[in-house]
Amino acid sequence: MNIPSLAKQAKIVELYDNELTCIYACDKEFIQESSYLIMCNSSQQKSIHPYYRNDEYQIQTIDINDDRFYLVLKMILRYEGNPTLAICPTLEELDCLKHLQISVATAFNGQIIGHSLFLKTNESVIKEITETNKDLGTTIKSSVNNEHDAMLVFSSSGATTQVENSIMSIYLNQFSELKKMRYLCFYTSDGNLIRKLRAAKLKTCKHTKVIHKERLINIRYYFLNRSELMANRFLLKLAIITPQKLGNLLGTNKKEKINEDTNY
Repeated sequence: MNIPSLAKQAKIVELYDNELTCIYACDKEFIQESSYLIMCNSSQQKSIHPYYRNDEYQIQTIDINDDRFYLVLKMILRYEGNPTLAICPTLEELDCLKHLQISVATAFNGQIIGHSLFLKTNESVIKEITETNKDLGTTIKSSVNNEHDAMLVFSSSGATTQVENSIMSIYLNQFSELKKMRYLCFYTSDGNLIRKLRAAKLKTCKHTKVIHKERLINIRYYFLNRSELMANRFLLKLAIITPQKLGNLLGTNKKEKINEDTNY
């Protein structure tokens, strides 16, 4: 039997007002492949973090209302080293950051071993940033009063492949669950993320070179519409992992239940 490609399947199911995430979330074999991206030989994976050795970790998604938000945001911007992501708002201007979200992975003693930084925005803002290299502050302010139909990922990183995949599943699942979201854009200068996106067979839409402090910064853009995301097997596998499923795979849900019972 000839099985249509994911791209053809995505177009077919759209005709029936359905999506591949709904279909493959019920496919046991696909779910197993999806789970493997989180659980694959985690104890043998090389860590790029000097103090993390594949210990247990948990992931939280925070926004401006979290006390850690601004500190973690500055850490991420420093990690990226992308001059177009510079932002220095005063406390009075922090309200414009309310659509900016951070997923942060923490291990023993609260050490940060992974993160992502993403913004809910719209297609026109994405096109503006790719065409004019606007700074992050301007991009965020342009997103405040617009209806959101797009997600812009500025940073996505993890100490190991497992942590990377776990972090990615957070915003990809959120994107898939929000039916109004039609476009996904990665905007990054991080070599590790670029290699991961290339391995997932994503094509660079635009490559910009910026000189910053006598260093050459290569910024790459990857733009996908909703159907293209569904048609990418790697991204689809991560998109069907709900926060509940991720917690089960990482073992954090069980611990939270034990803590609740203990507190009770």
